[in-house]
Amino acid sequence: MVSRSIVQVLRELAQAAFGSGMNDEELKAQAIQDPEQAERLIAIESARANAKFKLFALFGVFVVIVVVILVVAALFVINKAGDLKLPWSSIRTVLGTLLGAPMLSALVWWAVRKLRGRRGGGTTPQAPPESRSEGDQNQVGTS
Repeated sequence: MVSRSIVQVLRELAQAAFGSGMNDEELKAQAIQDPEQAERLIAIESARANAKFKLFALFGVFVVIVVVILVVAALFVINKAGDLKLPWSSIRTVLGTLLGAPMLSALVWWAVRKLRGRRGGGTTPQAPPESRSEGDQNQVGTS
């Protein structure tokens, strides 16, 4: 099974939705031969630019919405933490919440990093990754 990154999948989806079916070199070669193709190429390029702008704008709106949701959630948690009946002041509770969450996240990140390091997860200059072409069953035409 071949796994692809999310970015590659999104690029392929965007190409399928907004692409013209031919690569740039083929379009340029046709545009040189025929003036009508040049006009078509200009129209295709402007459509691509508009599509990229729309995609970028949509992504920006999505990021803004996510940030607003995170801020509202943080304010909600801080408000609820301040309402707790604890033996110390509500200011200490709010500060503990604001500082405790990032510290807990950092602790989890550190623990995961240490566990991956023990399993030999990363490559270092002392231990470069092995060549994937050795013993590859799907390799064609190399010997």
